[in-house]
Amino acid sequence: MFKGINTILFTTNLTRNCIPAFDVAVFLGLKFQAKIVLLHVMEKAPDYVDGGLRELLGEGNYKEMMQSYENDVRQELIGKRSTSKLIQKALERFCLEAGIDESCGYQAKEVVVGDGDVVDTILKTAKAHDCDMIIMGGHEAAFLKESVDSTIKPVLGKAKIPVVVVPADLK
Repeated sequence: MFKGINTILFTTNLTRNCIPAFDVAVFLGLKFQAKIVLLHVMEKAPDYVDGGLRELLGEGNYKEMMQSYENDVRQELIGKRSTSKLIQKALERFCLEAGIDESCGYQAKEVVVGDGDVVDTILKTAKAHDCDMIIMGGHEAAFLKESVDSTIKPVLGKAKIPVVVVPADLK
């Protein structure tokens, strides 16, 4: 039985194509007073690339490089500002455009940077954060077979909660 929406998982690949999906996540977060978990997954490099980098850079430099990349991703997700300010700014813009009072009581969110298989990480994060819905941004050509097969279709097939795919050109 559907229990409502208390936590929304918003997945992003940090491209402009995800902006409409973010807008939908904020709208639904506001509508249902739901927490939003923002997730970006850093795909694991193939073993031969990973091993080559480790050998070339040395273990310490490799770990430092990967940590730096993760920090860069986290900063990109939060727009180099505190996450609550980013969400609050988007919420204020939404409230203003929708004619809703700015103090409409939106709940907090969380930023998660995962690594590994994208589909598995999305599903595991949704479960770990007790999410009630997954919102994914579609590519401009999101409904071409290749794009749907790579991430969207497996998430749709394996998720135990509703999945919303938002077109990149949503009006």
